Amino acid sequence: MATKAKFARSDDFKTPPCRLSFAQNLFKARAQDNGKPKYGCTLIFTKDAKAALEKHVGAVITEQWGEKGIERAKAGLIKSPFLAGDGKEARNKSTGELHPGMGPDVFFIRVQANEDRPPVVRYKDPNIPATIEEVYSGCYGFGVINAFAWHNDQNGDGVSFGIQYFQKTRDGERIGSSGGIDVDKYYEQIEDEGDAPAETQNGAGAGGLFG
Repeated sequence: MATKAKFARSDDFKTPPCRLSFAQNLFKARAQDNGKPKYGCTLIFTKDAKAALEKHVGAVITEQWGEKGIERAKAGLIKSPFLAGDGKEARNKSTGELHPGMGPDVFFIRVQANEDRPPVVRYKDPNIPATIEEVYSGCYGFGVINAFAWHNDQNGDGVSFGIQYFQKTRDGERIGSSGGIDVDKYYEQIEDEGDAPAETQNGAGAGGLFG
């Protein structure tokens, strides 16, 4: 259970170009371990995009834990939201195989939104909601997200991302067979770090924060 407290949160910001995975969860909230349904997806980036995201994470860490927080993050004492494209989180727990779209040249983040604030999803028209047929796992686009700090009594301190908006910019090869992905086969529970705070706070970034 997440500790109830005021946590630092970045302004919303636009991500670099990315590839979308687990797109279904942008359209339908999925229940978590605590019973709270949440929206979410996975955003896959080339490695050169990391610095743009890292500066926001560094700002949140500095705001929440001070300058010593940066040292703690570099030592692995604050849980990183950045996941290696060929790491254990990128693999199926049963088979050890990489999830579709993953590999050594990419990294990824998991983003979530509370059930009462579903992310806006668009494609060609800013006023018309995109459909799950248009915005699918494997397409490319960008998100509007925020970074927020959290503390969990079991997992310690960390930073995660919330999502407000995703826009598809171009098509890509669909991830999974028959034009889709077997969510039940690949879905892995994301730890609940609590709700993203409503307040917005800023701070200075830190390059090379998580290596």
